[in-house]
Amino acid sequence: VGCGHGISTVLMAQAFPNAQFIGFDFHPGSVEAARGHTQEHGLGDRLRFEVAAAKEYPGQDYDLVTFFDCLHDMGDPVGAARHVRQSLKPDGTWMIVEPMAGDRLEDNLNPVSRLFYSASTMICVPTSLAQEVGAALGAQAGERRLREVLTEGGFSRIRRAAETPFNMIMEARP
Repeated sequence: VGCGHGISTVLMAQAFPNAQFIGFDFHPGSVEAARGHTQEHGLGDRLRFEVAAAKEYPGQDYDLVTFFDCLHDMGDPVGAARHVRQSLKPDGTWMIVEPMAGDRLEDNLNPVSRLFYSASTMICVPTSLAQEVGAALGAQAGERRLREVLTEGGFSRIRRAAETPFNMIMEARP
């Protein structure tokens, strides 16, 4: 969900040749570009891309739903979380990759966070504010705020699965 031009989805499809993948994005131009990548890499038999918002993508009983660097850009991240929850199998998993950020301003006084704050001010926050609800989490939401969104969306088992200096990878399960 939030697949953009589909590169991450193409990489997953290449890495897991026995799986089926669907990429969703609300931006038609990005989905068109992603469809081109599907053809370019010969994955059309098990990978497709569709235009759909995070709160409205079709389907049920997904084993895995992924969001790569997009939850903080959404106008209604809680609504997106609720939709993910109802679209997963009972034992399904939601993988969320978000910018690495501390919960307090003083935790984010470093060169990477300065870059994230700058980008967030110019891209992430205005994008969210232009959408329904306009939660404006931004790229420096922090784990505490992300956990609140996931819990409000219906997830009860949440953990930080991994991290890098740039990203926090979270796992959410019903």
